[in-house]
Formats: sequence, structure tokens, C-alpha cells
Amino acid sequence: MDAFKDMANPEAMLTTVLWTWTTYMILLAVPEPFSKGLAAAMTLTLIAYVGVDTFWNLIVGFKRLVEAADRATTFDELRTEGERYGKVMGRKAARAFAMLATAAIGNSAAGLAKQVPTFPGAAQAMVQAESQMGVRFAAIGGVESVAISAEAVTISLAPGAVAMTAGGSSAKALPTGAKAWGSFSGFKKAMGPAGAGKEWHHIVEQTPSNVNRFGAQAVHNTENIVPLDKGLHTRLSGLYSSIRRIITASGNLTVRQWLSTQSLEAQREFGLLAIENVTKGIW
Repeated sequence: MDAFKDMANPEAMLTTVLWTWTTYMILLAVPEPFSKGLAAAMTLTLIAYVGVDTFWNLIVGFKRLVEAADRATTFDELRTEGERYGKVMGRKAARAFAMLATAAIGNSAAGLAKQVPTFPGAAQAMVQAESQMGVRFAAIGGVESVAISAEAVTISLAPGAVAMTAGGSSAKALPTGAKAWGSFSGFKKAMGPAGAGKEWHHIVEQTPSNVNRFGAQAVHNTENIVPLDKGLHTRLSGLYSSIRRIITASGNLTVRQWLSTQSLEAQREFGLLAIENVTKGIW
């Protein structure tokens, strides 16, 4: 109601948004939540505004609300559960979805993407989207689907869409089927151990600089993290920490320092070459 109090018919707008919210949350509350098109763009924007943790709580809370509604036998019980979910949602999420719902009515994903940067608080949401998901607002119009599992949120963009950006660097969207996480611990929780005698290795290193420049999901994903024998992994780490003039043309910089200023694509290309050359004993 706060979001619509200055409109001619706030009750009508509230009803519209509540029905839209209910339909949208039912879509996200199925066993394997999956959204496409306009709903996917709305999902991406909502996460940008409220953060991943709050977004998870909204889904979990809605599932509990549905279960409670099934058990309820009186209107008072329904009202109690609705008020409980209202507290889970909170004012911030309610306002964010109110903006999304009104902008989405009669719109397309591309049309919504053009409006999002003009929303109140868009600048702050943009920063949060890049830091938590490695996605910038310019990519919202190119989102094809958002899949939500118990471990991760997987964002699929149209071919060629820019998924991650920071400091002028960018990367293309992950291939279809690839999964990404906001942290290495999240990746390990989902994927488990690397295997007997093996360790997980980042082709593009998980340095703070790389995470800040390219976004966490550009670093912690199934395209960038591979299992390697422990011995090989140790030798690779030693290579990155060493000064190799033949590689860097510098007698002062370590390989890691030399590599840190390069693009994501260049670091990945070098990382693959390093695995090959260290395996063969060339480096």
C-alpha cells in the first residue's frame, strides 16, 4: 500500500500486484524452480534489489505459506500465516516487486530491461547484482532463463550477451548447462570432493582482484574449476608464485602479478596453457 498510496486507485493496483506476486511465487515454488522470458528478467532484477539471501527466504517462506494455507480451517488462520509471510517479505522486497509488477504489465523482457535502470535505487541494485551474481543491468534484457536449485541460482543468457563486467572487462555468458556459485565454498558444497588424490583447481585464479573485476560467478563455475592431481596442482601454484622472465618478460613480477591485469579470456587461455606445459615439464 505504501508503494501505491499516491495513485488514483491504490487498492486496484495492490490487488493486481498481489495476484502477480502469487502467480510468480507459485512458479518459483515448484520442486525445481525455473523461469524464462519476462519472469526470468523479473527474477534477476528482484535478486539485484533484495540480495540472494532475501530472495531465498522469499521462496522458502512462500512454500511454508502454501503448506500452512492447506492446513488452515478458518480465515483467521489464513490471515495469521499471511501476516507471517509479510514479515518475511518486508518493506524493501514489497516495494521492489511492486515496481517490477507494474513495469512488467504488458511488457517484454527487453522492455523491462530498458526501464530497470530508471527505477529508484537502481544504482545500488546494480552494484549488488555485480558483486553477488556477476551480472550487470545491461544483461537483463538478454537473460533467457533462471534456474534455482537447492545449491545455486543459474543464469542463462542469450549467446553473445555480456554477463559479467567490472573495470572495463567483460566476459560472455556461461555455456548452457554450466553452473556457477557466489563462492568457492558454495561450489564445493554442491560438487563435493575433487576425487581421490585430486584437488579442485581454478583455471582463472580465485584472487580477490579477479573476483572483484569479473564477478564471483565468473570464477566459481563448472567451466573454470577442474579436478587435478594434487602434485600437479601444487606445481601450478608454485609456478604462479614464482618469477619467470621467460613468461612475463619481467624480473620483478611473479606470474600471478603479471597475469592479474589481463582480461578474463587471456587469463583462462594462459591457465589452460599452464596446465599443459606444467604437465609436460616444459614450465
